Amino acid sequence: MNIRTCMVSFIAVLVILVAMSTVIAVDDNWTDHECEEWEDCDDWEDFVTIDEVEVNDVILEDGPVFSGDVDEVLPVMVLFTANTDASDVRVRVYIEGYRDEISVSSDRFHIREGSQYVKKFSIKLPSTFDIDDLSEDVNLVVRISAKNEDSIEEDFDLLVQRNSYSLNILSVDTPQRIVAGSTIAVDFVVENNGNERLDNVYVRASIPELGVERTVYVRDLRPIPEEDLNDIRDTESRRIYLDIPRDAALGNYALEVEAYNYDTNTKVRKNVMVEDVKTEIVPVTTGKTVAVGSETTFDVVLINPSERSVVYTITPSEVSKGLVVEIEEPVVVVPRDSSKTVKVKVRATDSASEGTHVVGVNVNSESGLVKQVKFSVNVDNDSRITSATGTNVSAITVITVILVIIFVVLLIVLIVLLTKKSEEPEEFGETSYY
Repeated sequence: MNIRTCMVSFIAVLVILVAMSTVIAVDDNWTDHECEEWEDCDDWEDFVTIDEVEVNDVILEDGPVFSGDVDEVLPVMVLFTANTDASDVRVRVYIEGYRDEISVSSDRFHIREGSQYVKKFSIKLPSTFDIDDLSEDVNLVVRISAKNEDSIEEDFDLLVQRNSYSLNILSVDTPQRIVAGSTIAVDFVVENNGNERLDNVYVRASIPELGVERTVYVRDLRPIPEEDLNDIRDTESRRIYLDIPRDAALGNYALEVEAYNYDTNTKVRKNVMVEDVKTEIVPVTTGKTVAVGSETTFDVVLINPSERSVVYTITPSEVSKGLVVEIEEPVVVVPRDSSKTVKVKVRATDSASEGTHVVGVNVNSESGLVKQVKFSVNVDNDSRITSATGTNVSAITVITVILVIIFVVLLIVLIVLLTKKSEEPEEFGETSYY
């Protein structure tokens, strides 16, 4: 009985061992054939294999962390093998978690099973604005995706650190449109974005084409701001005033702002436009009638709404034969935000022909022609020529004569009365000699 029981137990153990060896053989067979004979092979491996990732010709792998500087542009190479045919494949390299998106990707392409592919990119490391400390660890991610396939990702650690000596101009504020002869303010903010302290920092603002330049001393700047703002800090703001020449030609110019010290320097450029003063020239009256041998006057109002004084030159530009044009003030200085009236006299000589004539004057500023003003002069030999206000000239003459006669009569009466009064005898009172 005991012998039979032992035999049964032995046979059962033997069967179990044979079954286990069969399962192991099946697993080994799956691995050894590398999915070649299995319909569901795609479920057991990725559609691509990332073989190698290089940054600046350095292979990223386990070991020392690759280090780069802020704002540095690095070449990235991705080498991978296709494990199956796939379409709409795209390779993307990116760094997440920063203010500005740091990402580059390839166009879509097709891959064939068993082939190797190389994709090359250039990626810019985070800027100084994104790095809170002197150095920071970042994650570089390589992602390969395709149509109807699960994406493949691998990430690598990078160390981003500031340069030893570096200056950064954070902002430059100045008017984009300026006027020749004016003074403009240039506001700027400069920062020490390096690892070391920078002593004796200066900033220079200039417009080289106009020969304008001015420099200001900033201060010493530390790489990390102090808690006490009265102490040395990493940023500083200043203002520089630039005087624009009065004879500066109209057009676009490059404004340069350079921050520097003994160890480093940086420069930014900004476009500014020199434009003419926005003045207004208004003729009070554009047409008058004048007799031969007489003259008339036109008023021209110069309005200067700008923030600086403007010098104008007024010259005749168009004069008909027989007419003489005179400018009362050929050169006029109009202060800022004010106006001035210039008189233009037109005289008709004996040789002036009757009819309507056009008279023009040019108004020029330091930068060139501002405006041309034209007047209409009607020359008439009739003695009853009306003035600009429409009053008859002969009537005015008669009225003037009458007023003169009245004045003379009144003056004579006044003289007679005064003379009569002085001739009256004086009356004396009686004298008593008691």
